[in-house]
Amino acid sequence: MAMMAKMRSLAPWFILSVGGLFVLFMVLSDSRISDIIGKRSNDVGSVNGEKISYQEFSDMLEQYRQYQQQQTGQEIPESQMDMLRDNVWESLVSQKLIAQKIEEFGIKVTNDEIKDVLLGPNPPASVTRFFTDSLGNFNRQAYESAIFNPQNKEAMKQVEEQVRQQLLQQKLQNTVTASVMVSESDIKQKFVEQSTKISADYIFIDANTIPEAQIKVTDSEIENYLRDTITPNDVIITMGAGDIYKVGESLLG
Repeated sequence: MAMMAKMRSLAPWFILSVGGLFVLFMVLSDSRISDIIGKRSNDVGSVNGEKISYQEFSDMLEQYRQYQQQQTGQEIPESQMDMLRDNVWESLVSQKLIAQKIEEFGIKVTNDEIKDVLLGPNPPASVTRFFTDSLGNFNRQAYESAIFNPQNKEAMKQVEEQVRQQLLQQKLQNTVTASVMVSESDIKQKFVEQSTKISADYIFIDANTIPEAQIKVTDSEIENYLRDTITPNDVIITMGAGDIYKVGESLLG
């Protein structure tokens, strides 16, 4: 009885100790799980070792979604979101690959080059369309006024970045094209393929419609055919001793 009474007196402390350890275990476990989940969800992929974060992918997906909505005037159905995510991912990977190659080749674009494009004879169509009327007339004065308007500073930063990326990609393409060597034989072969033309008139006749009695082949035609089409390696002759003797007589006359 004394043992039972002592166990009853210790029971509350035992329960509190176990409960405290359990709570501590859960806190530590949750923190580790949160860390693991956080690490796993932070990056969604990589391109040649360059990581792509979930935030970067999510921001680009939202930009594409808003653009599609502006073009169609409707929300994108959930059934099409998987396709949109795939397109965004492919576009993001392509951008990473292009950016890596641009850095590898050391390609740069100066501010003067961007200025020449914006103020040149052929400004970007993505911008000029806002200053073009229904008849296709481009209002150059309004365009340049908008460019130099301080109120459009933030918008112009985006335009300049778009022009910068276009020029970088154009320079990359020129660099890659210039590195491709085409031999003279390749040029000649391409010229022959594009220039050679053959004109022919023909009539299709089924050979089974011609009676065999009307087909006559002379011995000379057979001999010429065999001489032109059959080489010594194509014929295997088995002869006996008597045959060899006869061949020798024939050759010696």
